Amino acid sequence: MSIVNLIVHEVQKPMNESKAMLVARPNENPIDEDAQALAGQVTNLFNRSGMNTGRFSNEEGSEDGAKLPALLHRHFDGAAFDDFAAFSKAVATDFVRHIESVEETEGGLLWFNHYEVEGTHFLFIVLMKRKQGLTLGSDLTFAQVEQLETEKLHMAMRVNLSAYHDREESRYIAFRFGRAPKQESEYFTKFIGCDEPKVAAKETRQLVEAAAAFCQAASLPTKEANEFRRSVSEQCLERAEERQPIEITDIAKQIENRFSSEQANQFLEIAESDAFNIEKEVFVEKAALKKLTRVSGSNRTMTLSFDADLIGQSVEFDENTGSLTFKDLPRSLLKQLQKR
Repeated sequence: MSIVNLIVHEVQKPMNESKAMLVARPNENPIDEDAQALAGQVTNLFNRSGMNTGRFSNEEGSEDGAKLPALLHRHFDGAAFDDFAAFSKAVATDFVRHIESVEETEGGLLWFNHYEVEGTHFLFIVLMKRKQGLTLGSDLTFAQVEQLETEKLHMAMRVNLSAYHDREESRYIAFRFGRAPKQESEYFTKFIGCDEPKVAAKETRQLVEAAAAFCQAASLPTKEANEFRRSVSEQCLERAEERQPIEITDIAKQIENRFSSEQANQFLEIAESDAFNIEKEVFVEKAALKKLTRVSGSNRTMTLSFDADLIGQSVEFDENTGSLTFKDLPRSLLKQLQKR
């Protein structure tokens, strides 16, 4: 990641008050080692779970709605910003307008980071907070200091500037709220200008369910079904590591190579049906992939979870009685049972 532009502004707004004030930095921050390190931390936090994706509802912006799309259209030419400080200040001013509508939230530091990866341009806008910390002085006495809270992100968004500028059909916005309450996530979504975001975890679960439905519809033997699920999981994880969506046609190609073109079309019909209605590309949530390769379930008194490929080997399922028989139990479980 090569940082091109970086600036931080402050939005001052106490909790339970409607008035907010922008303290704008006049010039960009220097891109030094500290800035590089913080950029790396922000990126790692952003790529954790809880992602939403989408597009600007109005790519040219509007007078009443979010100003961000119009400001990007005005200031970014596809390769560079004409005045990054002025652009970020205008965006921060619009952020203040949206945050004032929610009394139950407070301000923070707005981090604007324009960076480039292999010729593709991205923009991060992140709301960061300060926290109180402790330090030891030269005389070994404790003192309170203010620090940046780098353990979690409160709100953050990333725009694939290249895709937006070229008007690609992809979902070029990704954003997350952390554990923000509903009213905060709503104002942040309005600030971004994305009316119908897609939740990555939900999309991934739909993909997992569509893969299971295909295995059943195609009457795949247990071993082949497990191999197919594991292969899809690996395919999805690879794209997730690259921070790119997986295309449904990529999975269909795998089915065509592994089975037949007819079954590939069958999978596409299932994925695009009203029951699943999966988008052409899916941003993968790693945690939601587990069900591709594991079987799990629980009630108030029992929790079971095991690798799907154990069925027919050390786990036997009797469909008529609805019962499971386990062999080769884990040693720790065996010891507990023997003690009883």
